[in-house]
Amino acid sequence: VSGVSTNGSFITVRGIGDRYVLTSINGAQIPTLDPFTNNIKLDIVPASLVDNVIITKTASPDLPGDWTGAYISVETKDYPEKFTLNVESQVGYNPNSSLSNVLSTQNSSTDWLGFDDGFRKFDHANYKNLNFNPSLYDKFIALGLGDYYAGLGLNSDWTKLSPEAQQEFTALGYNKLGLLGKGEINNQAALLKANQAFVANGLSDKAFRIINEDAAKIGASLPNNWKSFKKRAPLNYSQSFSLGNQTKLFGKSLGYILGLRYNSQVQYDPNSVADRSQGIINDGVAARNDISNPEIAKFTNGWSALINLAYKFNPNNSISFLFMPNFIGVNNLREGIIFSSKDAGNPIFGSAQFYEQRQQLIYQVKSTHFIPKRKVKIDFNASYTSGKSDAPDFKRYRFFTADDNPDYFYDGPAFADDPLVRDFRVLKEKLLDTKLSFEFPINKNQSLPAKLKIGAAYKSLSRKYDQYNYGFLFGNGDPLAENGDLNQFFDQKNFLLNGDTNTSVNYYYTSGYVAPTHTIGKSEVAAVYAMTDITIVPTFRVSGGVRVEQVDMFADADLYNANGYANGDFRRVYQVPLLMNAGRLNKLSVLPSLNLIYKLKNDDDAPMNLRLNYSRSVARPSIREYSESVIYDFELRANVFGNSNLKMVDINNYDLRLESYFKNGDNVSVSLFFKDFKNHIEVINFQGQGFSWSNADDSYVVGIEIEGRKKIIKNLDIRLNASFVKSQSNVVPATLEVDPVTLVQKWIYGQSFARQMFGQAPLVLNCILNYEIPDYGLSASMAYNVQAARLVLTGFNDDPDIYEMPRHLVDFKLSKTIVKKFGISFTVKDILNSPIRRSYKFDNDKGYLVDFDSIRFGTNYSISISYKI
Repeated sequence: VSGVSTNGSFITVRGIGDRYVLTSINGAQIPTLDPFTNNIKLDIVPASLVDNVIITKTASPDLPGDWTGAYISVETKDYPEKFTLNVESQVGYNPNSSLSNVLSTQNSSTDWLGFDDGFRKFDHANYKNLNFNPSLYDKFIALGLGDYYAGLGLNSDWTKLSPEAQQEFTALGYNKLGLLGKGEINNQAALLKANQAFVANGLSDKAFRIINEDAAKIGASLPNNWKSFKKRAPLNYSQSFSLGNQTKLFGKSLGYILGLRYNSQVQYDPNSVADRSQGIINDGVAARNDISNPEIAKFTNGWSALINLAYKFNPNNSISFLFMPNFIGVNNLREGIIFSSKDAGNPIFGSAQFYEQRQQLIYQVKSTHFIPKRKVKIDFNASYTSGKSDAPDFKRYRFFTADDNPDYFYDGPAFADDPLVRDFRVLKEKLLDTKLSFEFPINKNQSLPAKLKIGAAYKSLSRKYDQYNYGFLFGNGDPLAENGDLNQFFDQKNFLLNGDTNTSVNYYYTSGYVAPTHTIGKSEVAAVYAMTDITIVPTFRVSGGVRVEQVDMFADADLYNANGYANGDFRRVYQVPLLMNAGRLNKLSVLPSLNLIYKLKNDDDAPMNLRLNYSRSVARPSIREYSESVIYDFELRANVFGNSNLKMVDINNYDLRLESYFKNGDNVSVSLFFKDFKNHIEVINFQGQGFSWSNADDSYVVGIEIEGRKKIIKNLDIRLNASFVKSQSNVVPATLEVDPVTLVQKWIYGQSFARQMFGQAPLVLNCILNYEIPDYGLSASMAYNVQAARLVLTGFNDDPDIYEMPRHLVDFKLSKTIVKKFGISFTVKDILNSPIRRSYKFDNDKGYLVDFDSIRFGTNYSISISYKI
């Protein structure tokens, strides 16, 4: 498809970022569970169950209004005409990883199924922090005096009482413990001796142990799985199965399709790049904070299934039901030496382990009806998805180490660069997407058909996010000694009470409730539309109409929302001088569209058409982008936080397309397009504190798209398309300042400047060479795809912008039917082993000096065997 490029399991269209591409399953949206994309991965649906993939690049009133690049609908099969069976097994080899020793960690017994069996689970509800300085009241309560004090009318810590009352309750406690006589309650000397006896007799230590023993055990219950190791990686593997047929139920046709897909893949780069830079220093050399070549490993396991039932009451009325569960677990590992310019001479050994499991349970119902007498078609679609992303025990640490051997550590953790932490994250999303439409003719002239379509839609998304952070701190234990052993260092015994008196620990975890780590959000979009499709004369057709959408969206910390705190309220301060405001959007959008089609050559076998389209669309911030909670991102190695001040993007779209088809199957088309953006959203390096989202003032994209298919010789053809794009954004840099008295955040805007539009590639090129001999069941294809450098992270002040560099992807596939119903194929993906690379672009003749990150996962070779009926 012209202008369409792959980016992993996602696609971009005309070089524009995925924010403006909307992907759906059977025309219904499902939650992405991803903070940096509004899209879903196309491969969640078993390929054998895909009927087709519809890519629409010009807006229509009967489609959602929040896209501008393309609207993609993955359509599943729903009604087999006869018995079908498809079984396919694929084995893949990658020289980087397969059958080689790769970086790994301890896993759960069910990781291979795409979810954790509880190995990484932790009981947050019963977690307790160690109390290193319990009050005397706390100790007395631990020793069993709670009921005694309650009988005296004391139900809380006496430190809030007057000094005289505190002394009285202290004396009464010592008396109850047998350390002070009744007649000595007001005797200061006796009270002092009782206090000394409380310590000397071990009662103070006993109380300390009672107070902290459970907390220490909870800390020690976190598994010692910090240390990575090498293990032999298996071959990549996938298995798919589908079965379909139709039968009779109550005398009516019932079609069914069942499908299952499993996938297991290991990706590994033993020498990736992950550098960080802050502009150019005086001698023209990039100033680099971190220069690192860590090992990166990624283990992906997942499965998806589909059950589809379609029931035909009669030729004019049918209903279908779909259930599609998807489970995927990804274990991301990064480990290696990091040389920091801040600590010259003391390299740092860093490690991060990020396991995430996602599940999506998709339920859909579709009902289609036709009333012959009125010639009215009625369609009703409803989709409900329950999604969950669970990232248990995201661990990272850094230690200073020796130059000659990274296995030897000294001087303790490098807290100044990155603390030892364990994070647990749970995201739950529920999405309901419903549509109802009526379509009927509006004239009786069959040679010049005209129809009217009206409809309504409603979409509701709710989001709940919880994050639990546990910091690693030192108690009485010594920092890691030279030649230290990480397994010994992180031994769970070090978190238990130790020493002769059992009143100390070597290490411990600490955590506290912070409101922004528990957030909620909701988005509702209600829409109505009306559109017509009228053939004026046999060679001229007009379609278009208007769609009206009302959005109501908010995102906030659960606690602040429950208490009704207004934005700017000082009670929203969670870390002086930072405060978290709620993001809110309530707006009505009127979205007209008009499409003109003129047949320059009215020939069914070789038509030539001229198309002209105008439409207005929007792009709304996501709930995550509105939420000002702070989340540390594994790939960026930095904090990411939302922006409650984000504005909705408004876009005007103009398209002109000339297309010509030839009787031999060749075709050629040329398209001109222009898009005008107001408040384009981009990701920025925000004041050097991490990454956030911001609005550009106004932007535009203008481009030309060329597409063609040419038969070279018999059985050999080439298909080529290219998009050439010029883009520009007028950006007003802004800094966030906090009033030290009111703690109210204010945006301070600077001087505007122009640059390439965020997320927009100036060139997209696709080419595929196909060779087929149908009589022998043989086919071969060679494909090439590239996008020019596009801005993906914007800098702040002296920090340079970061661009996603061109990736030259070359793939090859050879397929052959062995015997009837059996087939075999050989595929090579990423033949050039092109790196996934993001680089800094400096504002001088030095260009791209430093890679923000660069990863080569190697070339994939796979063999597939299939059986089809």
